[in-house]
Amino acid sequence: MIDLSVVIVSYNVKYFLRQCLQSVARAMEGLSVEVWVVDNASIDGSVEMVREEFPWVKLIANSANLGFAKANNQAIKLSNGRHILLLNPDTIVQEDTFQVVVDFLDKHPEAGAVGVKIIDGQGRFSPDSRRDLPSAWNIFCKLSGLYRLFPKSRVFGRYHLTFLPENEITPVPVLLGAFMAIPRHVLDEVGLLDERFFMYAEDIDLCYRILQAGYTNYYLPITQIVHFKGESTKSRSLNYVLTFYKASLQFIQKHYKSWKRWPAALLYQAGIISAAMLSAAKRVFRAIYLPSAEIALLYLLGLGLFNFWRDYTGKSFYPAYETWGLIGYALAFVIGHGLFLNYNSPYRIRRIIGAVIVGFLLIVLVSYLIPSINVSRFMVLGLAAGAMPVGLILRALDNWLKKGHPHLTGDISHRVMVIAEPTQFDRIHRLLFEDIQYPAEFLGFVSPRPHHRSIGTPAQLPYLLDRYQPDELIFCNTSLSSQEIISLMMRYFYRKLSFKIIPPYADYLIGPQSILVSRHSLRLYLRLHQPEVLFQKKIFDLTVSLALLCTYPFTFWIYHQPFAALRSLFGVLMGRYHFVSYSEIPSEEMPLLKQGLLTTDLLREHYPHTFSVDLMYAHRYSVLLDWKILLTGLPHLGTLRAG
Repeated sequence: MIDLSVVIVSYNVKYFLRQCLQSVARAMEGLSVEVWVVDNASIDGSVEMVREEFPWVKLIANSANLGFAKANNQAIKLSNGRHILLLNPDTIVQEDTFQVVVDFLDKHPEAGAVGVKIIDGQGRFSPDSRRDLPSAWNIFCKLSGLYRLFPKSRVFGRYHLTFLPENEITPVPVLLGAFMAIPRHVLDEVGLLDERFFMYAEDIDLCYRILQAGYTNYYLPITQIVHFKGESTKSRSLNYVLTFYKASLQFIQKHYKSWKRWPAALLYQAGIISAAMLSAAKRVFRAIYLPSAEIALLYLLGLGLFNFWRDYTGKSFYPAYETWGLIGYALAFVIGHGLFLNYNSPYRIRRIIGAVIVGFLLIVLVSYLIPSINVSRFMVLGLAAGAMPVGLILRALDNWLKKGHPHLTGDISHRVMVIAEPTQFDRIHRLLFEDIQYPAEFLGFVSPRPHHRSIGTPAQLPYLLDRYQPDELIFCNTSLSSQEIISLMMRYFYRKLSFKIIPPYADYLIGPQSILVSRHSLRLYLRLHQPEVLFQKKIFDLTVSLALLCTYPFTFWIYHQPFAALRSLFGVLMGRYHFVSYSEIPSEEMPLLKQGLLTTDLLREHYPHTFSVDLMYAHRYSVLLDWKILLTGLPHLGTLRAG
């Protein structure tokens, strides 16, 4: 009889799914295990990958996204194992995980579900490993942050049960659906996942029904898994927070009676509103804090220059100059920085210099057109001279706060150390620095056994980390077991290292919320496949075409073919063209775009080593990327397909 049926629901996580299945294959040893993958209409080639590379996996390929609960139920109904394991595709299981869980369930007939210790992609313990049932008080402690202030308190720390020991087997109310093992007879008794929950809270609902049936849910930390949380759902996004809260509210409305329901429901609704407002506030702050600081510093600099000049010359300016004149000067430099994309990293010194020059010329132009505000050349020259160090210092400080380095030379290079077998040295070095072209300073290889080309062994890591001060450790999954990798991540997470993994014989690199793929790989995650991203591109086209048409009487001279440019701008406004499109005919995997006034060929100057600027554009698309191309090719708008 089959001991364990592993059910994995996948949606556009091809590379994580491959890594998960590789770890699952190693964990199956010594047990009778069947593995089911239910694909919810992925467009990244997940189905083809499973069929070609894992023929032993039982695959269900849905033609639509049916949601997490319904997809799991599809496989559970067809499975034959004594126990069912719900497993997320963005996980890595240890070699002993399945054996430990099956043994525990066999020895504990009272167990209704079992979860294990979950480690996030940074090597830290994930508090989502175990939770309490939602209640008004737990939700209040979560939303107010009291659980963070008093994590060891049984009163304030119940939401994530942070007062419980991390390494002690404990009965808990709720386990995470990313890894939940359930005996089949328990599911037969309490029922499958509730398909009314499309995503999130279905694990809370199932755990609650298991408790109501008289069983115990166990947290089992004698084995660990890594969970790269939220790769297919973008767990840090506003959409995730709102969807999670709404699903939890659905659980409250399903199970709780009125006296218990209304306080919890009210707090969840408050949480939804708070999350939306906080997300909006963060977005606004991120957008305005740097230009606001620039305006404030330039205004203070201008005020100092103004007072010095007035005291030195004895001249007086019109009253509004001290306020609005100086703010206008500061705004001119902010506009220059905006045009040169200096409010988005990476920052480059040459772009900061260019922005200051544009700001200076803008002030000179306006002063020439409106002579009444041209009160002092000293003020203009002084502010221009001061705008340079202000711009450099602000962006160096921003880099230091965000990344720990004040560099202004573009992308900040990481110091990377690789742990791998000597037989893998050449392949990994070629993959990282030739195929992927990883922007990193390579410190050396750490080998599981002494070797003349390595800088040490894993046993010497404390010394090596102190000596070389790496920012990142990269593990080769061919050289180390999953258990060894997880153990090293847990041991050194306190150093604030980032961790990435190269799966066996793979041509890509996986880390938390990131995938770096070799130029030989056929597919990437393409942002342009997302409807909301395509909508942003359309809004950009509409807004910019309208702005350029309104300013055309004053700017027509910048175009090589002014009348052709005018027709093209109307074409973009009417939706016939994009400002930017592909330079070549796209492959069938690429999202379709309309013809463009400019093409991605204009990116080659910025990315000279990129094997396909079209693929890179579809993968990294943002409105700022379109703006960068438009700035470069603006004079060519009169000629379609300018490159």
